[in-house]
Amino acid sequence: MEELSLNRKRTFLGDNLRNYRRLCNLSEREVSKMLHIDITTISKYEHNTRTPDIYMMMRFADVYEVSLDELVGRK
Repeated sequence: MEELSLNRKRTFLGDNLRNYRRLCNLSEREVSKMLHIDITTISKYEHNTRTPDIYMMMRFADVYEVSLDELVGRK
């Protein structure tokens, strides 16, 4: 098994959520309407003050048309 490098730059889920939203040219409000959740929840996810559960992450991945691996920063 290959060892994981501890020197990798740390990527936060919220940063990825914000980046993918912007790549899709969507506003926080648009995403909140698509997912039927409050806009403040989107903001908390993107600012890393709250973490979505796996089911919400799957919904984000569907909206942004990426895999869960991509969403969490795995290549």
